[in-house]
Amino acid sequence: MIKVHWFRDAPEERNDWLRFGLMELAKKKEIRYSEWDLKQMTVYGFSQEILSKPSHRHLSFLVVDDGNRKVKCIIDNEDSFALFSELIIYADVYFCAGYNSDVFEQKSLPKFYNWQTAADVAWYTDLLSKKILHFGDQFHKVRKFIPIGPNLWKNIPIGRRKRLGLNIQHRFRKIFGLSNQYQTVHECFLSRYSDLVGLRNGKLSFDITLSDTSWGWPAHRIKLHHQLKELSKEGFNIHSILKLAEPSVCDNSISLSLDYKDFPMKIGEILNYERMLASSKLGVFACGFHWGWRNILTLALFVGIPVVTDRLLTEAYFDINEFIIHETEDENWLLVKDLLNDLDPLEWENIKKHNQKVYDKYLHPESVANYFISQINS
Repeated sequence: MIKVHWFRDAPEERNDWLRFGLMELAKKKEIRYSEWDLKQMTVYGFSQEILSKPSHRHLSFLVVDDGNRKVKCIIDNEDSFALFSELIIYADVYFCAGYNSDVFEQKSLPKFYNWQTAADVAWYTDLLSKKILHFGDQFHKVRKFIPIGPNLWKNIPIGRRKRLGLNIQHRFRKIFGLSNQYQTVHECFLSRYSDLVGLRNGKLSFDITLSDTSWGWPAHRIKLHHQLKELSKEGFNIHSILKLAEPSVCDNSISLSLDYKDFPMKIGEILNYERMLASSKLGVFACGFHWGWRNILTLALFVGIPVVTDRLLTEAYFDINEFIIHETEDENWLLVKDLLNDLDPLEWENIKKHNQKVYDKYLHPESVANYFISQINS
């Protein structure tokens, strides 16, 4: 039976979708799964050099043992292809959530948006050119992965007696060199996943619900919120907010002069973002910082509502167009009004059912875990 060892570090929440899936396969006795402190990775073949690095942000380290060999895997859930880690040199297989074919297959720069200037992407073109030069010979290790999934964490109160028992068990397992206990985390994931499934039953109540900050080419995001304001004036039921974030050299926003008194840009009230999004006719999302996936976008796909987004520069391991999803490169977001006018409640319900099936086919936690294992010897 295949054994999967996960060497834990923080923060790794973006990879919880895979973690949950592996726990579920282990519960069904399809694999053996264990979790260890990060420093134990060297016992299973990972380089000591990794432990000396100051940050492992959004990276996870796993070893898959099929009885014949131990395969060292790194899961990279950083925001995009531009931020892949130099630690790729220590992996046998490198799963990248921010996969882009131009970068990893053609070893070239991706096709940026037509509204982005050379100055807008200068930081990225410089970084990517250097990385492709230094690490291009490692790209055969890279595999497509999944978008950042909806947040799986949920705070579940633990009684004093249970907490004491868990602490004693943890110390006992440390003394005897046993793997870490993950039952409590699994219970948390199960509860949160049940809550997420409940969101799929939301009834159509709003046209658009969107909570934003200005990170990631703010001028483009501001245009979206101006369009939402115009649609609200025309009678569409919109609840949105755009808060101002600190400017960044990455997206050239440091060169913009934004007036703080114009923020936040707000329409209506957002009392429970997840519930209101799940009951909205349309999910509308501007590209994220570094062109990365946003977990609120994948939440919209999970509940099934149709989505409008900037053209995706990141690629999942499956064809994203199996979803009812609309990609655009129109900086004025005119498609949004057309879709709101065309969608009727019956079609909305049918799209939800379709998108939910696609999500469960490729992005159910067990599907993600099975895909991960299938790539080890590919």
